[in-house]
Amino acid sequence: MPALEERIRRLEDLEEIRTLTARYAFHINKGWNGKSVHVDAMSSIFTEDARWESLAMKLTVVGLENIMTSLQEKTEHTDFSMHSYTNPILEVDGDAATGNWLFWIASRRNGGPPNEVFMSEDISYRRTVDGWRIAAVNVHYGMMLNEQSAPARAS
Repeated sequence: MPALEERIRRLEDLEEIRTLTARYAFHINKGWNGKSVHVDAMSSIFTEDARWESLAMKLTVVGLENIMTSLQEKTEHTDFSMHSYTNPILEVDGDAATGNWLFWIASRRNGGPPNEVFMSEDISYRRTVDGWRIAAVNVHYGMMLNEQSAPARAS
């Protein structure tokens, strides 16, 4: 069994990774309770050489500055977004960690109908001198629900 200090360190690492992921969601939410996207906060979320990728969106972005620019562009016409990460499976190995998260987004663009997307994300984390940061995100599309495709409601 690992020494008590190692076990405590692992628990602290896991909690910092959960908090980092929650901060990421918090800073990309928009349009409710006075929320706006905080692109500048990404420097405390991602590593300088981070990679953000989604095959479904046909999008690969490499580097913190490029991620910040892409985030600004992709959220420009978003009126509302709420991100939620759940069911984490986290593994820590020294100064590196991985996480698989279930993930949903509720959103509305350009005053259009609301959408809800269910996905998963594989996230790689790296310990830096400033604490844990996201080194890579790989988004896997699941399913989208929206007002237009939802079943008709009974009156």
